[in-house]
Amino acid sequence: MSTPVIQKIQAFRRNHPLWTALIAMAVTALLLVWLLLLFLKIWTHHGDDATVPEIKDMTYARASATLDAAGLGIEISDSIYDTTIPAGTVVESWPKAGSQVKRGRSVYVTVTAFSPKHVTLSMPVTGVSVRQAVSYLNALGITGIRFVNVPSQYPDLVESAHADGRPLGVGSMIPVNASVVLEVGTYVAPAEEDSDSVSAEEAVYDDLAGESSYEIDE
Repeated sequence: MSTPVIQKIQAFRRNHPLWTALIAMAVTALLLVWLLLLFLKIWTHHGDDATVPEIKDMTYARASATLDAAGLGIEISDSIYDTTIPAGTVVESWPKAGSQVKRGRSVYVTVTAFSPKHVTLSMPVTGVSVRQAVSYLNALGITGIRFVNVPSQYPDLVESAHADGRPLGVGSMIPVNASVVLEVGTYVAPAEEDSDSVSAEEAVYDDLAGESSYEIDE
């Protein structure tokens, strides 16, 4: 900057100190605003957006790889138990596919449970009628039930129950896909009553047919 220009600026500062201060304040304010905008752009990754890809019906591993390729992360927010869908399948995601988000953020997914749902027995399944036991187990989602007939003076009474070799009682926790065995009492009648006894027993099991997956072992 030439000497005459500097001299004029100095003369202006001496002759107009108020204007000089106002101009300095304005320049400082503009500089601060510029620095603030630059900081916000860096902080919010402005212009560094990513599009959420479609990951529904993918396995968790494939969905994770797909999101990683798009510059996004993945987090499981919930899981559901559904036997009709393979375990670990993404059934829902948020933000939805096609959404514009900041690169590096996580997409929350709901997947089908990797392991079967477990339930706790809050009612006894022994010492009750086979119909009551089956109805209660079905209500919990347990359908794999097998019957074993055992001698008893109380026909159609569940004498014992177990799953995977463990006895079942109040408080027992088992997976809903467990194979439950119910030992059901069979009344040993005199010879002349055999036919009527068999008919009554068959009627009970016929009524239960279709409600669960049953096998009857003699």
